[in-house]
Amino acid sequence: MKKLTILSLASVLAAASFVGCNSDYIPAENTSSSVVVYSFKLSKDDSVLAHLDTVFFSIDLDKSRIYNADSLPYGTSTEKLVPVIKMLETVSRATLTVTRKDGTDTTYNYLTNSTDTIDFSNGPVKLEITSPSGTVSRTYSVEVNVHRLKGDSLTWSNTARRVLPSSLTAPVAQRTVRTADAVYCLTTDGSAYAVATAETPATESWDTYTAALPAGADINTFSATDDALFILAGGTLHTSADGARTWTSTGLTWNTIYGAYGKRLIGAAKDASGKWFMQEYPASQGAATELPADMPVSGTSVPIPFSFPLSGSSQIVITGGTLASGALTAHTWAFDGTSWARISEQPVGTALKDMTVVPYFTFYTNSAFVATEYSVLLAYGGNDGKKNNSTVYISNDYGLTWSKGSDLIQLPKYVPAMTAAQAYVFESTLTDSRASSMWTSFEIASSRAIYPVTSWDCPYIYTFGGIGDDGKLLPTVWRSTLNRFTFKPVQ
Repeated sequence: MKKLTILSLASVLAAASFVGCNSDYIPAENTSSSVVVYSFKLSKDDSVLAHLDTVFFSIDLDKSRIYNADSLPYGTSTEKLVPVIKMLETVSRATLTVTRKDGTDTTYNYLTNSTDTIDFSNGPVKLEITSPSGTVSRTYSVEVNVHRLKGDSLTWSNTARRVLPSSLTAPVAQRTVRTADAVYCLTTDGSAYAVATAETPATESWDTYTAALPAGADINTFSATDDALFILAGGTLHTSADGARTWTSTGLTWNTIYGAYGKRLIGAAKDASGKWFMQEYPASQGAATELPADMPVSGTSVPIPFSFPLSGSSQIVITGGTLASGALTAHTWAFDGTSWARISEQPVGTALKDMTVVPYFTFYTNSAFVATEYSVLLAYGGNDGKKNNSTVYISNDYGLTWSKGSDLIQLPKYVPAMTAAQAYVFESTLTDSRASSMWTSFEIASSRAIYPVTSWDCPYIYTFGGIGDDGKLLPTVWRSTLNRFTFKPVQ
């Protein structure tokens, strides 16, 4: 929580002159300085909220408004709070007026009953202060704001669900990839192929066209580097530089594609003896490196790039998948540009194939209500060989350790358990009211700050397709985000 106080310069200087510089100075009784509120806070009450007395309140003297810019946690009760107000000790009157839901008012005399509990749940409470002479008065609007939504809840809005972008009327399979500057959604109805592409999935308009894939193409191997598309057809690696409109054979025989490492494509091939070797495109020089026996050879998550603070090079990580033996794994593997290594000391809770893993964020709020943002990996979906997984796992350390996510980030019941879905994070600009895109039906939480913030970026997770428990394509795109990101930032 950022501690800021909005005070006019004149008011600050006036208050400081008689409070900080000269304790014996008393402002003139008929000036606005005699009815200034110097500070406002709430009395300690752990039954309401731990560290309640540390919540910071801003005082806007220009607008006669007192409020906590960073709202209290969702569900905090504000019906019985004791305010602690500092003002000139010689004021002749200080009252708090509460408006009830039925329209009636209750007025409390703060000078004689400063420990009375005040109900802030019905909106702003009026604080009226009158100067010692009784000739000057000022009325403040006091607000105790509480989040209307659980800030750390990952929301999958049912109204923000969209149909997969495709020119086909009944697609049966899909795979979506991302290059450095676009998203490509490849779909098929079993005979024809179609591509839909856009710079961002937040758009209402996708460029759609028919794709002529090479014979025997496996849509599940559709992959991308920063600047090219790839697919396996009959065991041969093909590439496209024009958005999947035309394809060129590389002449390389691969069995699987892991995904991109920058502009390099990483995969694997099996030799006649059954051994698996790492493959690269463009092809690397020298002998191919044999893969570790416990490394998955198919069904892994899409690689996630990251830069480890103590590493000299960027890395990618994959999670889950199928081993050469056919067994499933729950472990995470990392590639540093040269070799693969298993890095997970505590893997995800269940061995799964075709999981969805996405880089995202979480927040930790300390006892002073300061929220710090952290990068994390979220893993959900996948199949254990019998059924799809509906649990969301989280890693705070690039995949070294995984744990089940809190209840706040688990999938809601209306989101089906899925496998083989792809997810990417894109930022959208939110305004004071709602996002200005095709997703405008998505609920935006009420603002936490005032002028000058009018817009801010919100990272959304877009999850494409997937296969349901019935083995059929889920022809949808889900959009999700932490509620906290939809709140207007505190300034």
